[in-house]
Amino acid sequence: MDVKNFTNIFLACIKPGNKVLDLGAGEGKFTQMFFERGAIVTAVDMQPPTFHNVALIVKKMKIEDFCASEENEHYDLIFARNVIQFLDKLWVFETLFPWMNKHLAPGGIVAIETFYQEPEPPFGHNMISLYTLKELISNFMTWKEIDARENDYFGLDMSGQKRRFFVSSLIVQKTKE
Repeated sequence: MDVKNFTNIFLACIKPGNKVLDLGAGEGKFTQMFFERGAIVTAVDMQPPTFHNVALIVKKMKIEDFCASEENEHYDLIFARNVIQFLDKLWVFETLFPWMNKHLAPGGIVAIETFYQEPEPPFGHNMISLYTLKELISNFMTWKEIDARENDYFGLDMSGQKRRFFVSSLIVQKTKE
């Protein structure tokens, strides 16, 4: 599955007025897509998007700090693409995933795409954590699986170099309480 298919599946879940959390939003490419669907978007990143709109809430901070804040906001959808591999795996399993469960509305959707092995050729720096699809699924066992894949594809990295990427992609829906 390529990035476009993963993103299109997630985009199809967004309804106008949904509250979407974009973790690791970066420059805001996906944030903008969510906004264009009518979502109220919270973008979290050390270098967050710079475009402005009343439906965009920008949190310029580390994901760890955002999750540690006293914010008690609930979201309809949470998007974490190409970010958790840069976070400590133990923290992700023990803090981030439980935080997602707590702050996701019943019936809400989580979409995670991350690496299960280094790309070829490898980056000049190592990623902190790699995640197999089985590891991701094990944290959302009671949730409804919308899409789950582990595959590879060729594409350009952020510097324009062609690489073979190895990704785990999971989109799940929280059971209604």
